[in-house]
Amino acid sequence: MLLTNHKFIQICFLGFFLCLAACDPAIDEDIQIPSLPAAPNISIEVSSDDPNKVIIKDLSDGFFSRVWELPGGTPEMSILAVDTVVYRKAGNYTITLHAAKEGGGGTSIAEQDISFEADAILACSDETIFLTGGCDNLLGKCWTFSQVAGAVTVGPDPGSDEWFSSRESSLDPVQYDDSFCFTFEGSSFLYRNSGQTIDPFNGFVPVDFTPPTDLTYFIEANGGPNGETRIILPEGAFIGVWDSSPIYDIILLTEDELVLRSEFLNSGGWFDLYFVAR
Repeated sequence: MLLTNHKFIQICFLGFFLCLAACDPAIDEDIQIPSLPAAPNISIEVSSDDPNKVIIKDLSDGFFSRVWELPGGTPEMSILAVDTVVYRKAGNYTITLHAAKEGGGGTSIAEQDISFEADAILACSDETIFLTGGCDNLLGKCWTFSQVAGAVTVGPDPGSDEWFSSRESSLDPVQYDDSFCFTFEGSSFLYRNSGQTIDPFNGFVPVDFTPPTDLTYFIEANGGPNGETRIILPEGAFIGVWDSSPIYDIILLTEDELVLRSEFLNSGGWFDLYFVAR
């Protein structure tokens, strides 16, 4: 029996919709989406040796991922369960922890406000005197890269040089031209680069760069993992290499020599940087 065009089209559409019905996935109503986990339990304690330093702690169990938001602090972000944060300026701040728990369900948030009544005070210590040239030295003191071998070393661990160690006098002339200057009065930090800086994010070549001129620094006693004194700069500022973090542990400091250790800007490795007084 022959089908008319009209009947043929009707049968084709019927077959198409039957296929759709057969392919319609079954929905298992027993599947339960995990609920949002309870907010993490956090502790924010002011350090007993510094009223502008706080110890942040995630006291919760079962969270496999965490991100601290620390606006106004140094560092401004952390993924550690326990960390130390320095606030150089007086004011009110909010500390926020975003944490994800095992088993899914999303990310929970805990917040806590904290206040500081005064700006952080820079103590006139022996290290400060070596670094700045004296607490009454209004001109400050500048440091530049040493030309010895190993002036810049890079490795996966603090103090290691597995990935790179500079040869004697092998840095770019632009780097030897740089000066990193510290003044006690006003906790002033000044980076003088004569107009160019090595760009580690694009081939390690000299590029035009104008550093800010209103930067400050802070010295944190016993801030390093082994009790080293730390130099803390504002986010985005750097000493020696652009891709280092703004936190530097003092490994050696004399009247003429300065060795600093800093983690990569985005973690994953470490620098040791050797400077001499200019």
